[in-house]
Amino acid sequence: MTSTATPRVKIMIVDDDAVVLETTRERLEGAGYEVSSRSSSLGTTAAVLREMPDFMLLDVNMPGLRGDAVAELVSGWRGASRSPRIILHSSSSKEALIALANQCGAIGVIEKTGDAQKFLLELAECIESVD
Repeated sequence: MTSTATPRVKIMIVDDDAVVLETTRERLEGAGYEVSSRSSSLGTTAAVLREMPDFMLLDVNMPGLRGDAVAELVSGWRGASRSPRIILHSSSSKEALIALANQCGAIGVIEKTGDAQKFLLELAECIESVD
């Protein structure tokens, strides 16, 4: 008998806040996602090529290289056989995030929240929007 198990969705989190990074990682792993994380935006494009995530959850306000700049770099790979879909994740207002998403090619936005259920629901909606 052959296995028909569905592969888990891979998500790379990029956030310079250690608490947010760990909390988000725990939420995603608890929900069954395969997760990798980075505490710096610098070097992220190389990590994406190495790890091949399905989605990236990018903080916007990071030192060195803002998340929307990383998104623009990665979104430029659309011709590649497998480029990750970008979701901006920030404490910025939803309106500001939507404007940035439109500029940088992100598929969605999620405001940072202490509400795990709301976060996971919004993430699922972003993921389902590309199916």
